[in-house]
Amino acid sequence: MLLAPFAGAAGAAGWTTGNGPYAVGSSCMKAEPATAAPMADYLIGSLSPQGPLYLDQLISDRQATLVIDVKVPKDWPYAGALAGRSLPVVLTVFYPTPADNRRPDYTFPEETGWYRLPHMQRPGEAPLFADERARYPLIVHSGGQGTHGLWHIGKLAHLASQGYIVVDVYHGDRRTPGGSEMFALRSLAVRAALDHVLAHPHYADHIDAARIGATGSSAGGLTVLTLMGGLNPARRGLSLADERIKAGFGTVPFPGIGMAAARAMGLPVNLPPGAGPNFWNFGLDFAGLAAVKRPWFAVSGELDSNVPAADVLAAARAVGGPAWVVEMKGQTHGFNEAANAETGGWEAAFFDAHLRNDAAARALLRPDAQPAGPEALGRMLLQPA
Repeated sequence: MLLAPFAGAAGAAGWTTGNGPYAVGSSCMKAEPATAAPMADYLIGSLSPQGPLYLDQLISDRQATLVIDVKVPKDWPYAGALAGRSLPVVLTVFYPTPADNRRPDYTFPEETGWYRLPHMQRPGEAPLFADERARYPLIVHSGGQGTHGLWHIGKLAHLASQGYIVVDVYHGDRRTPGGSEMFALRSLAVRAALDHVLAHPHYADHIDAARIGATGSSAGGLTVLTLMGGLNPARRGLSLADERIKAGFGTVPFPGIGMAAARAMGLPVNLPPGAGPNFWNFGLDFAGLAAVKRPWFAVSGELDSNVPAADVLAAARAVGGPAWVVEMKGQTHGFNEAANAETGGWEAAFFDAHLRNDAAARALLRPDAQPAGPEALGRMLLQPA
């Protein structure tokens, strides 16, 4: 179960467990079982002797599914071998739906049978929104490197149950030839995903385009920070910011290679700007994040060796706008159930505060609030002055 911020009056005793007040529906993503290779090769993308494998190759009905064509400009930073090419990217949308929505869940045909898309639309069906007259705030999600959207259904449905339309991007990282190309495609894919849903006849009239947030897990954290305006010190005049994104959240967010990660990897820490790893980076001291002026909230793991907690804290301190850091005690790069639950509570509170301007949610972000209780795993290390 994920934690949600309490929905009662201001001054309530704490958070309540469970999802928000809405049932959740999802867009169509009906697929055929994989036979030529394991399903995971299609979900996360892969390169085979016969060519790249990706989820769109198994989609049963492309007209009913959100499959977009992402064009990589020839001059896009770090596009490398992808420059000038177009790649398909699959999206899934989660949204608040009526409690009496009778559409069945859809069990995705991968080997474990674990993943179910709630109240999924079938071909020919339009979304059923909880309030057909409402315009909902939107959150776009960028997952971790080598992950896929099915892993994040619980997280994304949790946000949708709070009254958000949520767009998940299946990056298919492993069909790209290297880290440079992977991050180039990621930033383009999130932009294209926003373009698509904001113009889509099923969603355009139900999204409040002035209230858009982005959430990123692990490598998705770098994607979010880039789209919020983070700069590469070697190319300070080049911003990839998407002004539509008003607030960003990161779960164990990778902010690029910082001092802690460089030392752990045995890299020199006195490199000149731009001389570090060959992909979009904000500098070993994260100086490029001073250009991020919009609110950012990060949840790190105390024992995370993939994304050191010290780097997350340093990155947040370098951000030019308001920033928060909550560190989860005893957690590595993969959180346990309790830490995931607390993270879900922080995430919903943050977006309620910054996309809905909710005063009660803003109060939860104070360092003395302790909304998850005194025994919480998370401790707030940084908050705006």
